[in-house]
Amino acid sequence: MKNEVYRLPQNHREVQVLSGIAWITVDKHDIILHGPEKISLPPSKNFAVISPLRNMPLILAVW
Repeated sequence: MKNEVYRLPQNHREVQVLSGIAWITVDKHDIILHGPEKISLPPSKNFAVISPLRNMPLILAVW
């Protein structure tokens, strides 16, 4: 929901937006995904941070 942030565990590198718009930040790079887009995040020592955009609920699948 609005102002929530999800910290993606490092062992999860695949993200698919099922509903809403996701703002993903990893290694100082920002990625915007709209449903039903899917992405493979690059290998990193850092975790990714995901938050919803436009006050819309965000539903994700991660693996």
